Amino acid sequence: MNSEADPIPIWYPAVYAMAAMAFMVLLGMDHTGISRTVVKAIPVTILLFLVITRFQGPARLLLAGALLGSAGGDILLDLPYAGLFIFGLVSFLLAHLFYLVLFFRYASAADGFEKAMIAGLMIFAGAMVWLFRGIDPSLFGPVVLYIGVIVAMSIGALLVPAPNRLLFWGALLFIASDVVLAVNKFLLIIPHGRLINISLYFIAQYVIILAARAIWGKGRKSGTVQN
Repeated sequence: MNSEADPIPIWYPAVYAMAAMAFMVLLGMDHTGISRTVVKAIPVTILLFLVITRFQGPARLLLAGALLGSAGGDILLDLPYAGLFIFGLVSFLLAHLFYLVLFFRYASAADGFEKAMIAGLMIFAGAMVWLFRGIDPSLFGPVVLYIGVIVAMSIGALLVPAPNRLLFWGALLFIASDVVLAVNKFLLIIPHGRLINISLYFIAQYVIILAARAIWGKGRKSGTVQN
């Protein structure tokens, strides 16, 4: 078995980038409708196909679950129908739970730097709960739960043994994307907020899968990293 993960054909990142940019162009043009929703779902679907064909073992199953949840959230949050936000939130919550289970499956004990980062993330979680305390009471509970899960997911990413922190940075980009989306929806209008949110989201998903491939991709022993 090779110590390096199998190489990825160039068409994966090429199609991913083109589909992501196409959606952002449609978003910037304020184009709505099912065609835009389909385009939005293409990038994560590309990553899902990559995971199915280039990963193995529990990592493949859990990453596929995370990407299916993400694709569902992509669709539900973009469809032009009222009342779908909570269902999109639940879909992304499930995605983060799959990531969380995978990361903590392989997590190691925290060192000094990681303990400091965990403390910072806990403070961040508390600040976010306080910041959103005035939103609709029916949404406050789900939002608090979501904050807890995404912070726990990022802690799991931090604790996965790896030659670099790429997995953790991907998780932080995912959090940043969610924060921009939530602030833009509940608190104040951020100029070009949706474009910022979706740009961070597409980068985050790609970075997470790129980092995961170096840890769990075919050609590596499950859950180990070769130095």
